[in-house]
Amino acid sequence: MRVNHTGEVCAQALYQGQALAARSEETRAKLLGAAQEEADHLAWCEARLAELDAEPSRLNPLFYAASFALGAATAMAGDKVSLGFVHATEERVASHLRAHLKALPGDDRKSQLILQQMLNDEERHGAEALEHGGKEFPHPVKDVMTLASQLMTRTTYWI
Repeated sequence: MRVNHTGEVCAQALYQGQALAARSEETRAKLLGAAQEEADHLAWCEARLAELDAEPSRLNPLFYAASFALGAATAMAGDKVSLGFVHATEERVASHLRAHLKALPGDDRKSQLILQQMLNDEERHGAEALEHGGKEFPHPVKDVMTLASQLMTRTTYWI
């Protein structure tokens, strides 16, 4: 659950950075709306960590700062790129959540419910980003994003 918590820390930062530099008010509103749902995810993960007597990653401040900067940078490239980045990011997140759901013990119903709701929301965020004009990213860009998310996942698991 620590990895999911850090992912939600990153989501807050990405959406906040993107909203800060969004070119249109409509895009800014969409990003902030998604960020609010991500705040719910963050709270759920934080509560679940406490219930599991687990600690959040000590790398969260670093990941927050990097994600905020990345979000702002993508937004500076324009709303189509920014929304495309949301879509590509949410694809990666959804893939992670599906794998995590499969790996959870069958009796951890509480974590399953949290992750399933998060998965539903992330898939919707990605689809809405494309519907609102997001640009589909090419596979090589998505591959680099996958590598970056794997680095975050692996380091967060341990630190």
